[in-house]
Formats: sequence, C-alpha cells, structure tokens
Amino acid sequence: MPARRREKSQPTTDLVERIQSILAVRDLTLYQVSQRSEKLYGRSSSFFLPHNLYFDLRGGTFRPSLYQVLALSRISGYRLPDWMRLFGADLENIAWLQTSLSSRRTVLLDSSLADPYAWIPWFRDRVGNSPPPPFAPLRQLLEPSGAKQLGSLSKSNGQGFLYAKIGHQDALAFPDLFPGSIVRVNRGIPDRLVFLANGTSSRIFLIEHSKGLFCCRLRAIGDNVIEPVSTKLSYAQVELRRPQAARVLGMVDLEIRPLLMTNEPEVPKDLAKQWKPRPLSREEPIGSLLHNARITMHLSLREASEVSRKAADLLGDDRYFISPSALCDYEVLNKAPRHFQKAITLCVVYGLRFQTFLKAVGIVPEEAGREPMPDHFVSRTSRADASENLDLLSGGGFLEQLLEQCEEVPFFLRESVETLSGLGDVSLNDFFWVGGKYDVLHPYLTNGLLALVNRRRKRPFYFTSKPLWQQPLYVLLKRDGTYLCACCGLENGTLVVHPYSQQFHRPEQLRYHQDVEVVGQVVMVARKVV
Repeated sequence: MPARRREKSQPTTDLVERIQSILAVRDLTLYQVSQRSEKLYGRSSSFFLPHNLYFDLRGGTFRPSLYQVLALSRISGYRLPDWMRLFGADLENIAWLQTSLSSRRTVLLDSSLADPYAWIPWFRDRVGNSPPPPFAPLRQLLEPSGAKQLGSLSKSNGQGFLYAKIGHQDALAFPDLFPGSIVRVNRGIPDRLVFLANGTSSRIFLIEHSKGLFCCRLRAIGDNVIEPVSTKLSYAQVELRRPQAARVLGMVDLEIRPLLMTNEPEVPKDLAKQWKPRPLSREEPIGSLLHNARITMHLSLREASEVSRKAADLLGDDRYFISPSALCDYEVLNKAPRHFQKAITLCVVYGLRFQTFLKAVGIVPEEAGREPMPDHFVSRTSRADASENLDLLSGGGFLEQLLEQCEEVPFFLRESVETLSGLGDVSLNDFFWVGGKYDVLHPYLTNGLLALVNRRRKRPFYFTSKPLWQQPLYVLLKRDGTYLCACCGLENGTLVVHPYSQQFHRPEQLRYHQDVEVVGQVVMVARKVV
C-alpha cells in the first residue's frame, strides 16, 4: 500500500496558530496550560510550560522538550504521538529507520507505535474468484474499496506478537531465516514447547541473552538450561540458564524475506569463541541503559554516531544526528537528550522500545493523553476518502481467508515495503498470492502467503556457481494462463526451469516468448515458518 508522506516541520507562525487552535478545542489558553503545568510538576521542573511559549516558538530556534510535550499531552488529553508529530517528529519513523538501516545484531521493531487513527487504502474481493487459484496476482482477486482506519483493521493491536529484524551477525538459523529478514514472534508459547525431552527443537525461537537477540533452534539441557543451536555456521556452543542469563521471547511463525540481499553471512569473533554468559539487566537509569544497549548492538560511540548520520540523512533533518561526544555524555553523565528527535535516534540506533526510553528518563507514559487529535491538525488523510462499506472483512471470501492465515497484519511496516523490496509506488499489480495448494518448486514458497514482484526485471539469470539462496527467483506466465515461480535461465533461446523441490522434478524446458513469458523477479516473500 502507498506509504504516507514524511512532512517537514511546520513554519513557526503556522505552528503557533495550530497550537492555539488545538488548545481552544479544549477551552484552554496557554496561560491556563502554564498554570496547570506549574501545579502538576512545579515551576523548576523540566515539565513546566512557560507562559511565553508562543514567543519562544516564533523565534524559530526553540522547540519544547520531550518532558514539556508530555505535559501538553497530559493537560490537553491528546495523545503524545500526535503532539510529537505536530512538532515535526513522527514516532512511526522509528520502525521505518530500523528496517532501512543495516544492523549487526537483531533488533525488536516497535509495532505499538503505528497510529491506530491513520487512514489507509483498503480492498475488497473481486466478484467471481471463489475459490481463488493457488497462484495468482492480487489484482485478479482484490480491488480498491476506499480508506479504512488502521485501528479498525488490527485485531490484536500488536499485543500477541513481537516483530524483529534479523541482524547481519545473527545467522544461527541460516538458511531457514536470513539476515535482514523481518520475523514475527508468537510470544504465547508454553515452556513445554521449549523444553522437549532431549534433542533439538524443530521450531525457531527468539531468545535474549547478554550478547543480544538471536533467532535459533534450541536444545534443552536439564532443567531451565538451554543451548542455542546453529544450523549451518560455526557459532560457539554456550549453555544458558533461564531466566538469569537468557529469556525465550517466543516462537518465530512468520518471515518477510527480502530477496535482493544475498551477501554471505559471517560469524563474529565474539560469538565464534566460547564466552561466559552474564546476567540479564533489569530496569536501569538512562546512562546505564544506553551504554548496555550500545554494547549489545556491538557499536562503538563513533559507529553509533555514523548510524545516526544516516538516519538524519534519510529524514532530511540534522536534528536527528548525534555526535560521539554527545552520546558519551548521555552515558557518563546519566542525562537524557532534550530534543525528542535525539530520543527517536537513540531508539533507532540502540534498538530500544520508546516506552522503555521514556521510563528510563523519568517519564510515565500512562500519564499522557489518550484521545486522538482531529485529523486536520496532524495531517491525516481526510475521512472524506474513507470507504462507506463498514463490513469489509465478512463474507468468507479471499480477503477474509488471507487475513485469517496472517492472523495479524503488520501495518506498521507499510512504509518499509520500498526499503525491503527496492520498489517504489507498489500496487496490487506487484503482489502475488502464493498460498494455494500446488507443487512448490522453491523452498522460499513453502507455506508462502505473498510474493512481491519487480515487473521491470524480465530477463532471467541462473548462476551455476551460486547456492540456492543466492539464485534469483522469477514468476513465469505460461501459455495456458497459469503461473509458475522458480529459478530459471536462458540457454540458446530456451528457458530452462530449475526446480528446487522436495519432490523429484526434471528441469523443464520452455520456448521463450512462445510457451512462457517472464512476469518479473521476486524481490520479497512473506511466508509462514512452521
């Protein structure tokens, strides 16, 4: 679906007028807000809002701190993310930046930051596609139906699942999971699935220990002792005792795999040699939290600053850049950044959940307002574009079946599709349903749901010297109107299909442009992990 535009911060005059209008809706003046902040927090507090705030904002060099924005949210009753967005900082950028920037270690993506009041394009079933074919473009099965509010489409609101981006140094589950992939983790897993009677688990788990987050299979050793098991690569075998030295966060049940990143994974030295597990840290003050998070992400101060520069460049705003000396001051002096742009950057670079950061700097998120700002104040899509059909999920059609198989749709990743696939302006024409029952010719399509296709890459290549996971994957349209997805290459004008199936298949030879056409190269796959 189309990504929401990232907007620059508003001119200061317009910003002051917006704040005045927002407070007026609540029958508040700035003077009253200032008085209430003094009564709640004290005049010398970081939360205090001065009565001359408008004058400071018009000066063009001042922006309220994270503490003051929290006070505005609490007093007005409007959500903290809406106030931050009004001042030019969008919390949804945290997940977008984390998917856009490479990371050595696996990082949790905060799905709770998606705006439940955002309006997004939605779809309905096309008539005459029941039952759906096993493999087909989505445009044959669905059609646009107007906009829907995100919160009305999300069943569990992010409460049942965790999401993580696998780091480049997390290849314990390679090639079943690939560095750079986004995985969904079901955290409602009983211990009996982890501690099976001897042997290695067949399922992949997300675990946390003192070296960071890792996706891997587990071997149970005695009571409450687990050992991460590497599938292919030579990681050190280390025994971890739960819950002191390790936590099992859940079981991986879905993977969104970008297929353009095919670099050979490497095992870092600190994980290849035997290492001694340390106890997991608990709640910490901001300085210790930042220091331990940076060490866990395997970053030096200079490297962390370089990542912040990349984030600032992506957003086109230098306020997101943090110098090495400033990062050092945050850790050593145990102080929080004043600007919320810096807070967002720290969450991105160090893999921190935003609410964890708030609590570490002395902010209680539960005190913030709960009500959404009116759409026009925070540049949400107009409700006039919304669909009049309020029952788009019923009827037992293809869309309902797809949503049931997905269980939960990661709407917070809607702006990351271009980053993960390399495609801009993605539409229904580029997505293919691959979840029907048919003879799968490639392991990436086993238990598959959707594939995203680059229709501009139509010339197939097959590299005889490369392994399966480095081979391009293509969607083919045969003369009889059926679709095929496989690795293939041209040999003397003949298209040769190379099956990688559990069943025996001979390489199929088809006349190029006569028996078969290449629709495009698959650049991303969403599949269940079982």
